[in-house]
Amino acid sequence: MSTRQRTWQVLRLLGAPLLLGGVVWWAGPQAILAALRGADGRWLVAGLLCAIAANVSAALRWGELARWLGHAVSARWSVAVYFQAAAINALLPGAVVGGDLFRAWQLQRRGCPRGVAGLSVVLDRLSGLWILFALAALGLFGGLDTPEMQRLRVLLHVPDACATGWLATALLVAVLVLPLGVLLALATLAGRGTRPGSRRVTAVELLQRPGGLNQYLWQAAASLLVQLFTVCAVICAARAFGILLPAWLIVVTTAPILLLASMPVTFGGWGTREAAAVAGWSLFGATPALAVAGAAAYGAYALLQAPLALWLRPETGQVREPDGMSR
Repeated sequence: MSTRQRTWQVLRLLGAPLLLGGVVWWAGPQAILAALRGADGRWLVAGLLCAIAANVSAALRWGELARWLGHAVSARWSVAVYFQAAAINALLPGAVVGGDLFRAWQLQRRGCPRGVAGLSVVLDRLSGLWILFALAALGLFGGLDTPEMQRLRVLLHVPDACATGWLATALLVAVLVLPLGVLLALATLAGRGTRPGSRRVTAVELLQRPGGLNQYLWQAAASLLVQLFTVCAVICAARAFGILLPAWLIVVTTAPILLLASMPVTFGGWGTREAAAVAGWSLFGATPALAVAGAAAYGAYALLQAPLALWLRPETGQVREPDGMSR
């Protein structure tokens, strides 16, 4: 490992607590403690249940994707491995990177080729982000002609001539159609200048497997369920601390908050998630202390789920291909 790489790792390890400490200091430690003491436990429990449901749904979605790619795994196995990966994400540096690598490695252990295992995790991660932003675009329709929407238009410098409804429609259509264009472009680029049997041709064949359209629609529906549970968890965390922003606005702001939390620069998204929540919610009236508390509660849901990985155990055995041949 080079000196530059070691320096970057040290800075990343130090940057996470420093960022979180800076956000806490700016919001006010005493105000945050007061918010935590006054939290509504019922909302917190509801949010935790939603977060667990989101992870279970995401695990089943990933398992279905792996089966479509030709490597059958059971629902029990995918849920167990997914929760173990979630524990890694919550406890180790690198945000979602460590857990994603763990999932790909577990698939490899069951006989799945490395490229296919990695592809399943990448497509699964992109599927979740895709629908999260689609849900954010859909949430804009809930705020038409509200004071918060007018505030949002001003913040984004949207011209008065642009109707919010048309902008939301265009954004939603663009987000939903974008993955099809990306997959087609990847297949076209990967197929140029390759020879039969090469890895790149194999990648094209995977993208063009039978039932691709059905899998596209299934992934969209599964990801919608995952993200509905996710935004409900965020809403519950916010409500627990008296953040009464409209639900549609929390849905819209959840997308950038969780995107920043997934950046591989912190432990479990701590620091970036809270900073994003303060930046987004305080613009609409939530105090920084309440925003930090709400975002931290959502982060704590991941920590509370980590012990589940200790007793969830995937079954052992060989991978079974759809045609019944083991690898």
